[in-house]
Amino acid sequence: MKKTSKEKEAVLNVFAALIRPLMRVAFEYGISASEIAGTVRRTYVQALEAKLLEQKRPPTDARLAAVSGLPKSDVTALRDALRSGAPHSMRTNVSLDQLTTLLTVWHTHTNFSGAYGLAMDLDVVPVPGSPRRNFKELVAVACPDADAEALLDELVAAHCVEVVDGSTARCLSRTYVPPGADVTRIDRMGRFLGAVCANFAHNLMRADNEPVYFERTVVSDDTLSDLGRDRFLALAAERGQELLVDLDTFLTTTPEKNESGKRYGVGIYFFEDDSTGQAEHPSRKLSDQVEAEKARPTEEIDVLAARRGKE
Repeated sequence: MKKTSKEKEAVLNVFAALIRPLMRVAFEYGISASEIAGTVRRTYVQALEAKLLEQKRPPTDARLAAVSGLPKSDVTALRDALRSGAPHSMRTNVSLDQLTTLLTVWHTHTNFSGAYGLAMDLDVVPVPGSPRRNFKELVAVACPDADAEALLDELVAAHCVEVVDGSTARCLSRTYVPPGADVTRIDRMGRFLGAVCANFAHNLMRADNEPVYFERTVVSDDTLSDLGRDRFLALAAERGQELLVDLDTFLTTTPEKNESGKRYGVGIYFFEDDSTGQAEHPSRKLSDQVEAEKARPTEEIDVLAARRGKE
């Protein structure tokens, strides 16, 4: 079945809705728009390569470029990064020695410090005609050949440096203290956000012989006060925990285990609804979802179909 432009736009709206809440996290960790775009391109190429292999078609750089709409040189670079296991940021890692050395030079070198060892403000990048030194010059003196952007990002994340008005690097501390980033919690967020997305993708793309995965939502009809929110949160936590305990008990006692099978799960999440439309009545939404499950399943969207005639 041919997909319409409205359906395609609806899918793009899904991508926008998915990443919009994550912008808050991106800003906190100094992740740029280009890094996010690079991650999307890399993931797209990786998934497309797997799709071509599944269809027994050679995943050449030229073919991947034609289907993805990316320049062939970009595809080659992205595939090389995937093979080498390069980080998504495509930047080199920085060492503790580099970070501490840079801060020392910033506070002691006459080109970058003033009276009493006060670190000077620096331009983030070279600015023609500017009377100030810039951060790249500092890196060239303190850590030759190091990645200036990676160093700056690490120092900003550690609250040793702040970037003022997007153009000035201001040193806040001479001592580098690694940020207490909870990598485990971040990894967990990625894992379960991926699981939620996989649920919706499965139900949209499933074949006739595949089951509909459970998918339910309840949202308050009216806006709630903080007290109302807290009462709802407490009830959801209590009832949700009870349900999860029951499900966990079932999983530990079920005899239907198979080493060649897959792992499955259920997640319960409390959320704040930012939609601008009128909230639907919860019972109506639940019944609508049940009816939707009975509808004929959507055929798989083949992103390669439009390109086959050109190869």
